[in-house]
Amino acid sequence: MKIVDLNDKWAVLIGRLFIAFGSIERTTHNCLIDWLKDPTYAHISKMRFSQRVDVIIDLLGTLEFVEQNKADLIQGLKKAKKLAEKRNIVAHNPLMLDLFDGDFKEIIISNTKDGVTITFEELQQITQSAESLSTELINTCTKIKLEGWEGLPITSQLRRDC
Repeated sequence: MKIVDLNDKWAVLIGRLFIAFGSIERTTHNCLIDWLKDPTYAHISKMRFSQRVDVIIDLLGTLEFVEQNKADLIQGLKKAKKLAEKRNIVAHNPLMLDLFDGDFKEIIISNTKDGVTITFEELQQITQSAESLSTELINTCTKIKLEGWEGLPITSQLRRDC
């Protein structure tokens, strides 16, 4: 018997968040696939998300793309790293009834970090941010791809859309 999320409003937002973040993750892999050769990509692809983002940011410093596009991608990737922290709280912690404030409200409560919670309103904002950021990163990568990946020190045989 369910005692939380009786109308599935949390489930819908969490699903949207994970779909958006899947797109963000895929964008990072596409950049690495296009900018690195195997077996380098094969090893980097196994890194945690934040580590992959750091590699992409470092690579961007060596590539000759339009500076504004590079800056936009770096800014978006830094936002994604911060957003991943919130995504991880949602992914690895339970939705519970908060009985301590007297309201009996539903809330995601961290198992390992005291006082770290996510309310429904915060989840709405996180989800909207992830969806917007997903679109922003795809648009920025498309602009870079339209430059023809000029100036790449390493070219990949395997090209995928960003």
